[in-house]
Amino acid sequence: MSKNRSALRNHVEFAGFRMARGLTGLLSPAGLAKVGDVIGNFYSTLGGRRRQIIDFNLRLAFPEVSDDERRALARAVTRHFARSALDAIRIQRLRPEELLASVDMSGWDNVERAMSHERGVFFLTAHIGSWEVAALVIGLKLEAGLSVVNRPLDNPLLEVELDRLRRLYGNHVFGKRSIVREMLTQLKAGGGVGILIDQRVREDKGVEVPFFGHPAWTPGILARMASKTRAPVVPTFALRDQPGHYRLRFEEPVMVDDLAETECEEAPLTTRYMAILEAAIRENPDQWLWYHDRWKQLRLHAAH
Repeated sequence: MSKNRSALRNHVEFAGFRMARGLTGLLSPAGLAKVGDVIGNFYSTLGGRRRQIIDFNLRLAFPEVSDDERRALARAVTRHFARSALDAIRIQRLRPEELLASVDMSGWDNVERAMSHERGVFFLTAHIGSWEVAALVIGLKLEAGLSVVNRPLDNPLLEVELDRLRRLYGNHVFGKRSIVREMLTQLKAGGGVGILIDQRVREDKGVEVPFFGHPAWTPGILARMASKTRAPVVPTFALRDQPGHYRLRFEEPVMVDDLAETECEEAPLTTRYMAILEAAIRENPDQWLWYHDRWKQLRLHAAH
């Protein structure tokens, strides 16, 4: 638990979560989406640091777009994540077979081809669309399940609820201190490992690679582990299609065995992975987490 958190705050947040879960049982997915739009539109009117971050990020990534178009995109992003927050709570009420019925899946043959190498599989994705849906579906379809590299929630009460859902769907979250060992164990068992590498890390924790044409400090753990284990990496994206419905896409696996040794080093391999993520984000820019301070160093430099 964060040192700055009180038990009262945790319980208040948990009470709000339970109220929201009750609301999701009363409204249809379309009704929840409308509520999300209202919340998102309201949040878009607020100022503050997050507003500054999304404005800077969109200007940096899409310099060719007009100010009006960027503002419209920022509002669409906010509506998407308000919808997604309510939808994530709604999913907790679904049975696994109900979730599977709401997903249109393509490219599973890419996963089967990757699994045929008997080294386990890495699933590369980003904070785009409904990434938790991708994890839940993969966990159901893989016999050895899916383990994910994920930071625990600050609220332990909410983390317990999320962990319960993950376990129901064959998901497991790695511990903080033994990630590499647990990854190797999961891969050896023929399972999947899900990694999101689209967020900023400290300079001493990552590698600087291009992202939307600008240098961005990025986790290098996937490149290092893929080079070490020679396990295939399958780019995976779960996108919101319409309320209560998702498109889950598995792309061609990246095989380090097919690359030159110099291409398997941390920086060039991470660059390759980030180019794949960037292409997916450009296809659906309204579904990526532009509120994240991805280019913090550039933003702070521009402010001076």
